[in-house]
Amino acid sequence: MKIKLLVSRSGPAGAFSPGDEIDVGEAEAKRMFEAQPPQAVPVREARLATEVATKKGK
Repeated sequence: MKIKLLVSRSGPAGAFSPGDEIDVGEAEAKRMFEAQPPQAVPVREARLATEVATKKGK
């Protein structure tokens, strides 16, 4: 599950700041929601290669 942190967090996986979006397992997400509800991140659909803007050189 992808969540958006409201507070900083650090551990063996690294250090994360408020506002960072991280992936956590279902059990970890449940513990986090029980301790202090984080914000769920909406799932975005992947963009097709033809929809991606290309940068043109000078």
